[in-house]
Amino acid sequence: MEPHGKGIFGMIAALGLPLLLSGCVLMTSATPHQAFVGKYGWFVGKHIAWIYTGFPPKSRSHKYGFNVSSKRTAHGNIEIEIANPLANRQCKIFYTYNPQTKIIVSWRYEGTNNQCAINPYT
Repeated sequence: MEPHGKGIFGMIAALGLPLLLSGCVLMTSATPHQAFVGKYGWFVGKHIAWIYTGFPPKSRSHKYGFNVSSKRTAHGNIEIEIANPLANRQCKIFYTYNPQTKIIVSWRYEGTNNQCAINPYT
């Protein structure tokens, strides 16, 4: 006999519902800056060609995407500044990639948390 008349489905429902609801709360509680970091940080570990599909065309000065400028870093990687897709243009977005593998190894931004922010609900 099962304790308290709960079957396996009752136990899953009792444990799963609070977990599901807490996930909804966590997803909607992101700040605009956290949404920015999540969206633009997503490219790290991807091929540099993802930049081409992830950003709108502003300038075609680089064969792997749209960027404003590029420079070689001390470690031999290439850092590119992306044409800013944000409306305020005060936030600068940079990606660094390995020129042999074309994999994005890091990213950074310049600007305040308010300048580097997007609507977390889009």
